[in-house]
Amino acid sequence: MTQAPHLSHVIGAGSHGAVYEVADDNMAAGSTLGGPKCVCVIKATGAIEKIYSSDYGKALIGTLVAHHWVETTGISLTAMPGRFRIHPEHQEHLFSLSNGIDVHETIFVLSGEPRGSQVDPPAVYFRIALTNPTNHPVSIGTYAFAQLRGDTDGDVESSFDRRRNAIVAWNASDPSFARVMTCSEPVTSWETTMDHGKAVRRTSPGILSKRAASPATDPFGVIHLSNVLEPGARVEFTYTVTFALTGARDALRLIHTLPSASDALFATRSYYHEVLNRSVVLTPDPEVNRGVLWAKANMLRTMLLSPTGWSFVNDPTRSNNSVGRDTAWFAFGADYILADFAEESLLWYAEHLERSGMVVEYYDVRNGTTADYGLNINDNTPLLILALWHHYNATNRSAFLERVYPHAVKAANYILAQRNSQGLVWCTGKGVSDWGIVGWRNVIPNYRLSGATTEVNSECYAALLTVSHMARVLGRHEESAAFKNEADALRSAINEHLLDPHTGLYYLNIDLDGTPRTDITSDLVFPVMFGVCDDQTAAHIISRLSADEFWTDAGIRTVPRNAPNYGATHGYGLLGGVWVGVAFWYAFAAARFNPEFMAYALAAGFRHYSTDPRRHNTVPGQFSEWLHGETLVNQGMMLSPWFPPRYLWAAIEGAAGLDLSGGTPAIEPRLAPSWKWSAAREVVLGDRRLTWFAVRTPVLELYINAPLPSSSPTRVYEQDISGALRVEGDATVGLALRRGDELVIFAGNTAARTTSTAATVRDDLQGAFAVREFNSMRGAWTERGRLTAAELERGVAIDLERSGFCILVLRQDV
Repeated sequence: MTQAPHLSHVIGAGSHGAVYEVADDNMAAGSTLGGPKCVCVIKATGAIEKIYSSDYGKALIGTLVAHHWVETTGISLTAMPGRFRIHPEHQEHLFSLSNGIDVHETIFVLSGEPRGSQVDPPAVYFRIALTNPTNHPVSIGTYAFAQLRGDTDGDVESSFDRRRNAIVAWNASDPSFARVMTCSEPVTSWETTMDHGKAVRRTSPGILSKRAASPATDPFGVIHLSNVLEPGARVEFTYTVTFALTGARDALRLIHTLPSASDALFATRSYYHEVLNRSVVLTPDPEVNRGVLWAKANMLRTMLLSPTGWSFVNDPTRSNNSVGRDTAWFAFGADYILADFAEESLLWYAEHLERSGMVVEYYDVRNGTTADYGLNINDNTPLLILALWHHYNATNRSAFLERVYPHAVKAANYILAQRNSQGLVWCTGKGVSDWGIVGWRNVIPNYRLSGATTEVNSECYAALLTVSHMARVLGRHEESAAFKNEADALRSAINEHLLDPHTGLYYLNIDLDGTPRTDITSDLVFPVMFGVCDDQTAAHIISRLSADEFWTDAGIRTVPRNAPNYGATHGYGLLGGVWVGVAFWYAFAAARFNPEFMAYALAAGFRHYSTDPRRHNTVPGQFSEWLHGETLVNQGMMLSPWFPPRYLWAAIEGAAGLDLSGGTPAIEPRLAPSWKWSAAREVVLGDRRLTWFAVRTPVLELYINAPLPSSSPTRVYEQDISGALRVEGDATVGLALRRGDELVIFAGNTAARTTSTAATVRDDLQGAFAVREFNSMRGAWTERGRLTAAELERGVAIDLERSGFCILVLRQDV
């Protein structure tokens, strides 16, 4: 069996950060796992709930569950309390049956590294291992039940293919959508049946009929395996589900192209391992580190190669629509791990503008059909411009900038054409909900938010300034100056008409009848995020948003708890619930003004997902959508695709301090008062991989492997050799940089206790080194003497205070 790769300590605060272990009676739902062609949802029981085809837009298979009976007596074997292990790319269920047999189930979606537009076929693996720890042989029958209808029509036809050991099903009304369930071992018996109760009988189903109930409205495909386990014996088998949209014959042919379960898991884990080790953010708070890791994992689970190209949909397993604003925000994070995905998803919108220049609201990823809710302006338009600029800055792809610039100009000119007499961008929408709300909160029933909103005007100001930057880079200086002037004019109009002189805060909007709405909401982050306000006003806004009535243990409420229109679930939580992604916006906005609250927002927003998941209806490590404003129970999607990239972006550009806004990358780390250090490793920036760490010695100093501007004293090194460094202990992280005959080793403690570690370097070192040390425990530089290359290879002992750090600067002297 091919050994799956181990997720190395570089990923976060120890490899334990990549795995959650949860009692199986403490889950309300299981993981949502995905690949480029399908999504699999797991139940709280560990069974598969459904397997969804993004190309078809429906679930092709419903429940897939395995039950066991004693073959000799027919007694049903019940599952005893066990545990789930939740990994970035797969989920395990470990439990024992009532007769003592140990069961180990593994579910994952095949998702190896794409090769351009060549991706793995859709395939979900359900691997089961049975072990007999008793001192007597056991005869056990395992029956896998699969709901063959999924979400399709009730005219399911089916058959069994003996050569491929598989049940195949299709719909009489449309036989092109065919699905297959196959088994890795020869089956003892099989059938398709409408006898649903057979799955939960107290006595064994026995030998199955080997007949298909075809056609049938809602048949179950059943595969029976019989095994005799001697004492100490182990058997393993896998059920695999795949499908084709070109008929049963092609679906059956796919079986021969699929790798074995062990090879498929190896390929999937290898790809995840490589991506998760890109753009790593490390802080003294292990929850933030895990949040960054799992943000990347969640993003990988939702990236689809659809008929219209690479994209993701608004709601995996329930929607076929890619939304403009969500795609823009996704790119802000994807630029740091999978820039090619970000580019293709953005290009679709840039190259499919409406004739007027407005960006569409969404399109169907299966066929490109678009919609715009009839609004004259939306937030998708400025956000796309901002995302295009961010992608260029993150990749330095000049050809991309030249390609998208005409589209950005067209969109920017459209924005300018939507201003009113006050110079504000004006939405004329008179409807409610999607047809009368301009901006991110557009699903509130019976609610209108149009006219001049602070949100959209702030985004439009930043977008106009962005087009000015684009033009400057391309040498179009007159156009650059013109867009800069228009941006300045809009900023002045915002601060003249949308800033409430009585409170020093911005209005929510000026309504269609000219009435300013003074509602205090989380939307106040937008003028801070997009540079509309001066620092004094920004600090005032961050202070107001930091008030207790806004905050919960899971993040910021959309409106404060004492507001008249507050309701814990009103407006899908947009009038009082907790949309966790807003906390990540806040973290970015607060980084300069209140880094302590920035750190809290990042940690609390992510920690909640693993805090009592059964009670809160969450899955550890998985970014769910919106929460009840009081109980903090998840009320929305189990996996929201557009929150994880915001977290990654807020961590890299907020906490870690990478600044791309001006076109020239700079580093300004934002350490919370309780943080003595922060670090980033392998941050993807064009063809460069940046690694840096910032430390209080006691002044804030920056160590980095490339010369980037910073207001902090900076020590520049040439190479990141962290791959040659090992530090012991799950709570310890380490980085190493080298230039010439000098190297620097950093070790950081993520535990709230003092710990000891050992740093080992294997990098073809020779001779001996003079060593200087700074340990935050002592707070001073000291001479440590000399260390030989052999001693470095054996390991150097280091003591670390709680959440502290140590730096070793080694200069070769022999």
